[in-house]
Amino acid sequence: MNPLADGAFLLSKVTITEDGKKTELLRDQMKIYSNGKFMFAFDNESTGDMDVGAGNASWVDGVLVEEPLYNHDGPLSDLSFDITIEPTEKGFNQVLHGMEYDDGRVLETMVEEWNRAPGVVTPYDGLWKLEGRETDDPELTEFSEIKMIGGGHFIILQSAMYQGEKVRNFGFGSLILTGASKVLETGMVGSWENYSDWATEVTMKMVDDDHLTESFTFNGRVITQKYVRI
Repeated sequence: MNPLADGAFLLSKVTITEDGKKTELLRDQMKIYSNGKFMFAFDNESTGDMDVGAGNASWVDGVLVEEPLYNHDGPLSDLSFDITIEPTEKGFNQVLHGMEYDDGRVLETMVEEWNRAPGVVTPYDGLWKLEGRETDDPELTEFSEIKMIGGGHFIILQSAMYQGEKVRNFGFGSLILTGASKVLETGMVGSWENYSDWATEVTMKMVDDDHLTESFTFNGRVITQKYVRI
């Protein structure tokens, strides 16, 4: 039995211990676990860039093993992290030991405190990769997207060429069923301007267990996207 039930979680705080000194950090971050997958996203102030990751999640002898498959720079391989999870009344604590930064700094411990966000299971829960996109926007090309749905929330990571330049974006928010094949997505945090509280109605349909389509209207254009389950 998994020590932690699937769902969406919001970061409460991070406590870092380095050289015997404890420091508390606050940031807007979401993480979703669903159907053996995970995805997280936040705006990393220390690097000035987004920090997004997604991949496989499994339990081995009570330890959570995360295998990242994608991050904000693209596909990943041959990575695995053992993570100690401590369930709490509100969600869970994630404990990492000996985390090393690119500059050589090594943290003694990093404890992330997560609170479960309210939400229900939907037929669309899981980790998805875009495999087709229909739109009449000629300026946006080489479009790719990874999307996670679970616990009444979503996380997206996008990459594209816009007017000859590569652009990347991320966002996360709530996802509420509003009717047959209808959901309302409301942004909470994202890299787009005015993304917070930006809402759109999306038509979602399961083609089969491993394929999903969604369509929505953006800036007067109808966009249809096709996904395959990762």
